[in-house]
Amino acid sequence: MKRWRGWGMENDAVPVEVKSSLRNLLEMLVGSPTPLPMVTLDEVIAQVPASRLGDHPLIDISPEARVRHARGQSLPDWLAMRSGDVGVFPDGVATPNSAERCASYSTMPRRRILR
Repeated sequence: MKRWRGWGMENDAVPVEVKSSLRNLLEMLVGSPTPLPMVTLDEVIAQVPASRLGDHPLIDISPEARVRHARGQSLPDWLAMRSGDVGVFPDGVATPNSAERCASYSTMPRRRILR
């Protein structure tokens, strides 16, 4: 499964060793680092508000799916997810797996799924 707050897969080990020469250069250029708090997926899931969408078989309104699709893959997105400062969450996640299913989303009446 894809990492919820970064690149790669959930079980892949990512070495985070920075050589002292690089650390010294970075500190000289941008200053000493201030670590962000590192929150868990469960802590972020607890922040997800209720969805404004009603139940629909083609849309996942589960809090975890909404967290995993709340931000992109840019550095600011990673930092927001890592610290728990996600901001906004989608109301639902559509995952079409065929052209027919994709077409069905476009014909879905908006009033039917909104609460």
